[in-house]
Amino acid sequence: MANLEVKKLAKSYDGKNKILQDISFSVKDGELVSILGPSGCGKTTTLRIIAGLLDESSGQVLVDNKDVTKVPVYKRNFGMVFQSYALFPHLNIFENVAFGLKMHGMNKSEIKTKVEEILEITGLTEYVKKYPAQLSGGQQQRVSLARALVINPQLLLMDEPLSNLDAKLRLKMREEIRRLQQKLKMTVLFVTHDQQECFAISDRVMIMKEGKIDQFDTPQNIFHHPRTEYVARFIGYDNFIHFEQTQLIDKHRIQVKGRVFESVDECKNAKLLTIRPENIEITSQDEAENVMSGTIISNEYLGQSFKYRIKTDLGEFQVEESRKKMRLVGEQVSLFLPAKHLHALSE
Repeated sequence: MANLEVKKLAKSYDGKNKILQDISFSVKDGELVSILGPSGCGKTTTLRIIAGLLDESSGQVLVDNKDVTKVPVYKRNFGMVFQSYALFPHLNIFENVAFGLKMHGMNKSEIKTKVEEILEITGLTEYVKKYPAQLSGGQQQRVSLARALVINPQLLLMDEPLSNLDAKLRLKMREEIRRLQQKLKMTVLFVTHDQQECFAISDRVMIMKEGKIDQFDTPQNIFHHPRTEYVARFIGYDNFIHFEQTQLIDKHRIQVKGRVFESVDECKNAKLLTIRPENIEITSQDEAENVMSGTIISNEYLGQSFKYRIKTDLGEFQVEESRKKMRLVGEQVSLFLPAKHLHALSE
């Protein structure tokens, strides 16, 4: 495996429509990094340029300090796993997995050994003589993964590989990908729009917005310390308190409409506070710090919890609460926003 470094990568059409804007990041040897973001943010474009399937407008792609930006795709020792599996329907599973090795001119004996080895690792040995149409979606995706791994790639690139699978298979396959990645010490760049999926398997996550990197950090740091409103909203922070710097009391406290709120973060140079729905507590208190009153305007049963939309003088707040009985629409409640879960954002 290898280290990947991307330097000031940009992509535009006609010099106007900017798809990527000076993207720079690195992936360490043996690390799994996910690129997360909504459709159109530039994540697949980034992957395709790294793979050599798309030309960049400017910038560099380096693997182990070697510039591969202009190296043709067939000369880059990269494995690719696509959303659509991209298997050859007329070839059986052995032949599909062996295809890349044949293209590299490997002899039949070596091909047989390598294919049998990777089929065993990916749990596909019993399907060796079957054809893609005879397999389930999860099995086809494992074949696609085996075909990418058998060439012993320096870098494995995965573009929304689980999006065509149902929820149960997605969970199983993401666990399988992580297991294989750690077992084989693979360097992986994984593109997805699914937050839960990428947080579950990634060493680090890169969140993209409009062709730029908005935050690049560990899943834990992104989840607990989002840096911008965009990142916070994308990963499920539904509640925001906007304020001006003139409303600061001290480094960690603000006063808005007569209510004092303390944040775990410094509020200087920040513009808003945010908290996740499950971290707000419905309380009997009223006048304490970090507490405000409101009225329930909708309720929803989620199975293990209830979710409420609550109208306050600071706007609507989403609250998720675990209890036996659902609270009623119209009920007056007080909300406690613990300082340890209340984060300050710059924008």
